[in-house]
Amino acid sequence: MTNSAAIQQRKTKKAFGIGHYIAPYAFIAPYFIIFFAFSVFPILYSAYVSTTDWDGWNPAINIGLGNYVNLFQDPIFYKALTNTLLLMLMIIPAQIFIGLSIAMMLSIKMLPFRKSFRLLNFLPFLTAPIALGMIFTILFDPNFGPINAMLSAIGIENAPNWFGRDWPARAMIAIITVWRYAGYTAVLFLAGITNINPDLYEAGEIDGANWLQRQIYIVMPMLKPVTIFVILTTMIGCFQIFEEPFMIFRAVGRVVGGPDNSVLTGMWLFYDRSFGTTMRFGYGSAIAFSLLIVIALLTFFVNRILKAGEDKH
Repeated sequence: MTNSAAIQQRKTKKAFGIGHYIAPYAFIAPYFIIFFAFSVFPILYSAYVSTTDWDGWNPAINIGLGNYVNLFQDPIFYKALTNTLLLMLMIIPAQIFIGLSIAMMLSIKMLPFRKSFRLLNFLPFLTAPIALGMIFTILFDPNFGPINAMLSAIGIENAPNWFGRDWPARAMIAIITVWRYAGYTAVLFLAGITNINPDLYEAGEIDGANWLQRQIYIVMPMLKPVTIFVILTTMIGCFQIFEEPFMIFRAVGRVVGGPDNSVLTGMWLFYDRSFGTTMRFGYGSAIAFSLLIVIALLTFFVNRILKAGEDKH
C-alpha cells in the first residue's frame, strides 16, 4: 500500500468515525438479543430447574441429579417413550405415502381445480386443537359415531372401542395426526417436485416412459433429499405429539394417557407432571431434557442411516 493510499484510508476512517464499524453489529443485534432471551436463556434456566425440587411457589431445593434418577426408574416414562415409538412407526410411512401421492397428483398441470385442491389440502394443518378434539370425538364415538357406523355397514360387527382399548386408541391418534399433517408434507414434496428440471421429464417421454414410470424413476430419486428431511421432521414431530391425544381424551373425560396409558406421549407426560396432576417443575424439566437427548440421538443415527449411500459417493 502506498503512502497516499494509507493517508486516504485514514481520512476515510476518520470521516466515518467509530459508528461506521458499530453499525453492522447494531443491525444484527436485535436477532441475537431475541434469540438468547427467548431460546438460549429458557433452555439454560430449564437445565437448572431440572436439578431442583420446585413447585413454582416455594423456594427451589437443589437435589442435583435426583430428578433424573427418579425419571429413569419410572416405568411410566418408558411407557411414554414406547407409545411415541409405536405412533412413529404408524404415522411416518402413512404420512409420507399420502403426502407424496397428493403432491404427485397436484403436480399434474391438467388437473381441474388444482389451485382449489391445494388450498383444501392444507386446511387440516390449520385446524384449531379444540375444534380437532370436538370433531374427532364425534367421528370416533363407539356408540353413534359415523366411523363405526361405516365399519358396521361393510360387515365389521365388532367395531373398535376407540376410547377404551389400547391399540384402537393408538390407531385413532395416528389417523388424526396423519390427517392433520399430510397436507403439510404434501406441500414439502410439491416444492421438491417443482424444482426438478423439466428436461428430465422430456427425456423420460422420449424414452417412452409413461406418467407412472416417470414418477418412480425420475421424481422419487430426485426427491431423496426432501424425503430425508420429511422423515426427520416427522420423527421429531412425533416426539412432540400432545394436542391430538390430550384434546380427544379430555373431551370424553378420560384419564391421563388414555386406556392403560396407551397414548401417553412424552410431551403429555411432561405437561401432566409440570402443570397437570402435579406441579413438579424440576421433574418436568428433567423429562424435557431427557426427551431432547433421545430426539437428538435418534435423529443423528437415522440421518446417518438415510445418508449412508450418499457418503460412499
